[in-house]
Amino acid sequence: MIGWLNVLFVLLLAVLAVLFAAGNQREVTVQFPGGWSFADIPLFVLAFVPLFLGFLAGTISAWSSRWNHRKQSDQLHFQNQKLEAELANLRNQPLENDLHV
Repeated sequence: MIGWLNVLFVLLLAVLAVLFAAGNQREVTVQFPGGWSFADIPLFVLAFVPLFLGFLAGTISAWSSRWNHRKQSDQLHFQNQKLEAELANLRNQPLENDLHV
């Protein structure tokens, strides 16, 4: 169910992006300090470039967070295996009270 909601959300965003691009075809000139300038850039590109850079930064951040969680999960899994082995070893040892009947 959540997969379909994600697909619908992405499709909705794509339709909105196309409508935004279609409505903002006017060409503009962008001038930066230091003499840099770009002429005849469609207006929608000025909105899409920062949007794409933000998406890229968010993707990298999410990937980094997921990688850290995966690393921590692997460490905890290894620690859990060691503790389970120790517990099994302790369960197999005879109790002192059982020896003195």
